[in-house]
Amino acid sequence: MGLATSIAVGQERAAPYETLGETVEKAIFTNPEVRAQFQTFIASLETQNFTRGDLLPSVDLQAQFGREQRANIPGSPSQNWTRHGYTLQLTQLLYDGQATANSIRQQGFEKLSAYYELLATTDSLATEAVNAYLDVQRFREMVQYAEENYAIHEKTMTLIRERQESGVGRGVDYEQAAGRLALAQSNLMQENNNLNDVVQRYRRIVGQYPPDVLSPPPDVSDKIPKEPPNFRSSLVENPSILSKQALVIAAKASREAAKGQFAPVVELRASTGRDRPQEDPTAHDIQTSNVQVVMSYNLYRGGSDSARVRQTAAQWYAARDVRDYTCRNLQQELSTAWNNIQRLRQQRPYLEGHEAAMEKVRVAAEQQFEIGQRSLLDLLDTSNELFDSRRALANGVYDLLQAEYRWIALSHRLLPVLGLSQPHEQSVPENTELSLPESSLDNCMTPTPDTRNLAPVKVTYRDDMQPPRISPLNTGVADDSSTLN
Repeated sequence: MGLATSIAVGQERAAPYETLGETVEKAIFTNPEVRAQFQTFIASLETQNFTRGDLLPSVDLQAQFGREQRANIPGSPSQNWTRHGYTLQLTQLLYDGQATANSIRQQGFEKLSAYYELLATTDSLATEAVNAYLDVQRFREMVQYAEENYAIHEKTMTLIRERQESGVGRGVDYEQAAGRLALAQSNLMQENNNLNDVVQRYRRIVGQYPPDVLSPPPDVSDKIPKEPPNFRSSLVENPSILSKQALVIAAKASREAAKGQFAPVVELRASTGRDRPQEDPTAHDIQTSNVQVVMSYNLYRGGSDSARVRQTAAQWYAARDVRDYTCRNLQQELSTAWNNIQRLRQQRPYLEGHEAAMEKVRVAAEQQFEIGQRSLLDLLDTSNELFDSRRALANGVYDLLQAEYRWIALSHRLLPVLGLSQPHEQSVPENTELSLPESSLDNCMTPTPDTRNLAPVKVTYRDDMQPPRISPLNTGVADDSSTLN
C-alpha cells in the first residue's frame, strides 16, 4: 500500500473500519505540519537555484531618452539637444575566490538538511498517529471495563438496599456500598473523559474522528533486534541526526565562502550600444562596443570580512555541537524505548497471571456467597480487584505496543513496517557526500543498556538471622490452576 492513495482532505466522518496503516497514511497526507515542512524544503531548493544563477552570464539592457544641455564651453555657445541611446551588456563571473561556489554548496546542504527534517517530521507525525490510534483502542477498553464495574456495583447496591428494607441488612453496609457506587461512577466518568481527550487528539493528527472499529495493530515484536551490541544502525539511519550533519557541512561551506571575500573578483564584460553624445548632427547614433576583463579587489572594508570569517567559524562549531547534542538525545531515546520494551515484556506474563487469578477469585467469591461464606461487600472487593487487574493488563499491552513502535520510528523504519512508502521521496545530489563521522558516533554511542535488573526475582529466606536473599527468577510464572474455595 503506497501513499499515492487518494484521500479526501478535510473529511470529518471516518469509514466504519480502519487499519493502522490507513490512519498513518491519512495523517501524513492531511496534516498541515508535514505540508509546511515540505514547502520549507521546496523553498531551500529554490534558494540554491537562485544562488546558482550567479555562475551564469548576466545580460542587461539599458535604454535612455531625454534632453541634455551643456553650457560654459570655452569658445562655443551653449548646446541643447535630445539625447537617446541604448546599451546591451553581458557580464560573466570568472573568479571570486570560490565564494559563489561555496555559497551554492552551503545552500545545497541546507536543502539536504530541510529534506531530512521533512523525513523526521513525517516519522514524528506517524508516531503520533500510531499513539493516538492505540490510545483510542486503549480507552475504549477502559470505558468498557468501567461500565462493567459500575453495573456490578449498581446491582450489588440494589441487593443491599433490598436486604436493608427487609430488615436483614445493616445500615453501615448500605452506606459503604453507596460510597463504592459513587467511586465507580466517578471512575466511569474519568474513563469517558480520557476517551474524549484522545479522540480530539486523534482528530488533530489524522484530520477526522476515529471510526467505530479500529483493527488490531500489526505485531511488530519481531522487528525489534534481539540483543544488539549498540544502537549504531538506528543512529546512522535517523533523519534528525542526518539533518544536523548536513548543517555541519553547510556551515563549513559558509566559512569557505566567507574566506573568498579576501580574493579579487574577475569578470568578463562585453557591451555594445548607440548614443548621441553631442549636438553635432554627425554624432547621431554613434555605436560603441567593447570586450574587457575587469578585476575588482577590495583593499579595506573596516574588518568586516575578517569578522564574517570568525562568525562563520563559530557557526560551524555550533553546528557540530548541535549534531553531537542531537546524537546524545537520540541515544537516550533509543535506550529509554529499549528499557521500556524489556520491562513491559517481563511484566506482561505477571499482569496476565494477576488478571487470570482475579477472575478465578471473583468466580470463587460468587460461589461462596451463594452458600453464605461471603458477603455482598466481599463481592465488591473482588470486583474492584478484577477491574484494577484488567486496567493494569490493558495498560501494559498498549504501553508495550507504543514502545515497540517508537523504537521502530527512531530507527526510521516505521513507514516500511506499516507497508507505506515515503510521501516525498526526493533525489538530492548532496546526499552522496553525507555521512556521520565515526568519531561523532563513538562519542555519543553507548552499549545497549543492561536490563538484567528488570528480570523477575525470588526471595530466599535463611534459617539464621541473616536477611533474606533476592536473586533472579529464571522460571516462568507459575500457573496456579487450583480451585479457590
